[in-house]
Amino acid sequence: MSYADVAIGLILVGLSAYLLFGGADFGAGLWHLVSRRRSDQRVIEHAMGPLWEANHVWLIFVMVMTWTAFPPVFADVMAAHWVPLSLAALGIVARGSTFVFAKAVPDQGWYRWIFGVSSVLTPYCLGAVAAALTVGASGWLTPAGVYGGLLTTVLCAYLAAVYLIWDARRLGDQGASLRFRGFALVSGAAVGVLALPGAAAFGVHDPLILVSAAAGLVSLVLLVRRSYLAVRATGALAVVTVLWGAAAMADLDLDAAAAHDAVLQVVLVSLGVGAVILVPSMAWLFVLFQRGTPQREEPRTS
Repeated sequence: MSYADVAIGLILVGLSAYLLFGGADFGAGLWHLVSRRRSDQRVIEHAMGPLWEANHVWLIFVMVMTWTAFPPVFADVMAAHWVPLSLAALGIVARGSTFVFAKAVPDQGWYRWIFGVSSVLTPYCLGAVAAALTVGASGWLTPAGVYGGLLTTVLCAYLAAVYLIWDARRLGDQGASLRFRGFALVSGAAVGVLALPGAAAFGVHDPLILVSAAAGLVSLVLLVRRSYLAVRATGALAVVTVLWGAAAMADLDLDAAAAHDAVLQVVLVSLGVGAVILVPSMAWLFVLFQRGTPQREEPRTS
């Protein structure tokens, strides 16, 4: 295994983490916009509070790794897709600032509206770029780009709803928990409607797509049976395998574009030193946030 292969693997891990954690934040913003119930919005704000900014560390990691390990690829992607990537960055800034401003000035409803719209704009643009790169489309407004943007947005919404079920139960809000369960069932079905026909239409035949489909079906069954802890794992698997399957078929000559081994060695050593600080800190943040007395599970239905 070459240093370039290790770098590619780490970039994929970083993308997976950003999709699972940052993607759930974007999806939560969508439900914050859709649901007009203040109780649902409070659950979302509580769930995002300690983590929404920290999750962007994965995007920063992916960008730094790409421009240091594969400079020509980074330059080509940024040059060809600077419009959607700029919109995605604008969405990140807008949603972060309005999330804070809405707490300071709660009577200004348009802050919450901008927060929700920005939470849709960013994953849509990132998904459109990812799809264009995967199938070799010419731009983010092509059918492949539009499909990728819609699928990524729905994936984030599904993931957020699955996570928010348990967060609502921890806060003792059974009504919000049931509503998020409904959101998860609807968005999970929408993912299935989009993912499999789209994969067939755009020639995505990687076996991981079948793994994603199987995990998605299991997740829907677990949601119906109200197995809310188990569905967090199967839901995450269903989402992240879509990314892995797409990455497997992306036509990017990364080996030829890789930096010199001496550069990659320095990058990997620096990454190892940073991981000693970052990974335990992030893990401890999640542990502290999730600590508490969980609610009892509702009886399962047959």
